Formats: sequence, structure tokens, C-alpha cells
Amino acid sequence: MNARRVIIDVDVGTDDAVAILLFLEADKLGEIKIEAFICTKGNASLDNVCRNLVRLLEYADRTDIPVFRGSFHQILPLQNTHSVFHGNDGFGDLKYQEEPDLNIIKKDIASVGMQNIVSKNPGEISLICLGPLTNAAITMRMFDDFSRNLKDMYIMGGNIHGVGNTTQSAEFNFFIDPEAASIVFDCAQCPIYLLPWETCKSSTITFKWRYEVLGKMGGKLWKLIDSAEKSVYGEPTKQEIWMPCDAFLALSFLHPQKAVVKSRKEHVSIELHGRKTRGQAVLDHLSQNQANAVLIEEVNNTLMKEILMRACQNV
Repeated sequence: MNARRVIIDVDVGTDDAVAILLFLEADKLGEIKIEAFICTKGNASLDNVCRNLVRLLEYADRTDIPVFRGSFHQILPLQNTHSVFHGNDGFGDLKYQEEPDLNIIKKDIASVGMQNIVSKNPGEISLICLGPLTNAAITMRMFDDFSRNLKDMYIMGGNIHGVGNTTQSAEFNFFIDPEAASIVFDCAQCPIYLLPWETCKSSTITFKWRYEVLGKMGGKLWKLIDSAEKSVYGEPTKQEIWMPCDAFLALSFLHPQKAVVKSRKEHVSIELHGRKTRGQAVLDHLSQNQANAVLIEEVNNTLMKEILMRACQNV
């Protein structure tokens, strides 16, 4: 079977890093072919996201994969918002002996790079979005055939019950750039698979297992990610449940038949004006509009642990 081809949009982020590890192992096994990584502001500033990603690729010996620099700001940058949950640099504020070689980053802007890859391979490229949807939205606005030529999109973000993690009713990726999320769901001309925050909250993977089992795995890249995560969460942690949100999306893409336990089709739109609900994903419970997304409601946590253990030893 031919390897599925992907572009991965990231805002690295320790959560992105775990997902990237899964994607790199799948690429190594010939299950997928990573055509490019796209960087965007989110968990950290764009500059730090680029540094974090290139460092990960250096540790994995995969600097052959093209990297593109995306948007510095949201579509409407009303405030200089990026999360410091993962540290000021987005990756646990670790100390390093050397800086990553950013010369591997392509000169073309992300939208041009994405369009070039997708237009030359219509119907073959999946776009994986692990951060805010700024780059995807800008590219859709610049090139009207971009999303039509995508095979599909897999998105981690939003919510289905109004449960937020940044505000009371909004998830981080959609809250950071709700205009971008709105453009994607209103304009995309390809299938969309959405992993919402509530699905991640139903994780049954404990930090005890994360630290005592996964934390002892020995791959070079995993050791770096492990150090960053432990810097973010602390050791020992007082939190009980580990929620590797972006890794759940990676699993859902890589092993859809086994990983996605429950899903359904819905029409999704994004609230842009509410004083308390800006960035919230809104479902059309009245069924007045055609479904534009498949919601991933439940993921196989046992499979997640098995795949993580394999990847953490091999990459």
C-alpha cells in the first residue's frame, strides 16, 4: 500500500512534539510520507516554534524534511497572545549547548510552499493541523483551489459541548485565532476530521504510567521530549491524567480504523462576536446546514499507549 502523504502544521509545544514523534516513526516505517512541516504562532512565538521544530528534527536526524515559516500573528492580532503553559520558549525552557540550524527553513512563505505541494499532487495530500489554523486560512484565501486539492484535513481544536481550556467556553487553538477557524470551516472544500478538546479530556492515560513506564523509554528524540514535558509538568506531578491532545490526533490519522472508537458528522461554525463565547465551536443542533466535519468523539487509549511505547523506543 502506498504511503499516505501529509503536511503537518505545528506550533511546537511539547504536545506537538509527542505527535511529531509519532508521525516521524510512521514516516520511518513507510506508513506515511511527510512532505513538509509548517510553523505557526501558538504555544510560542513563531521564532521559538521554528527553533523547537528544527531542534526536534535534528535530534531525529530528519532535517531532510522541508520546513516553512508561517504566520507571525493571528488574522486579527488584537493582543499578543501565545501560551506560556509550555514555558516561555514553548518547550520547557531547557538549556542547550547549541542553537538549531535554522538555515534549513525554506525561503518561500508557508502559503506558497503549501500551495506548490498540494497543487502538484491534487487529492493526495492530507493537512494535519496541530495548532491555530492561521496558515490554513490564509492559504485558502490566497489560493481558491488549495482546499479543493487537499485529500482531507485533520484538526485538533475547538469543542463540542462548550467546554473550554483557555476561556470558559473556548479551546486554545480556536480561541487564539477564531477568524482563521471560521474561514476553514466555512470555506474548506475537502473532508475535515475534528478532534475536539472534550475528547482529549476523556483520556484515561495516567501521569503515573506516563512517568514510570513511558518516561523510561530510550529513543534519542523521546529523551528530549521527555525532559521538556517534565520541565513543564514537574516531577512528581499532582495531576492525575495525561492528555497528549495532538498525539491523539496523530493516532486518529495514522490508525483510523483501530483508533477512532466513536465519531459523527456535524456542521461546525465558530463564534466570533460573543463577549464570553468568542472562539467557541458551535454545532448545528437544528440540522439546518449540511455537515462539514467528522467529529472524533472517542479514541482508543489502549492503542495510544501501545503506539507511544513503540515510537518512544524507535525515534
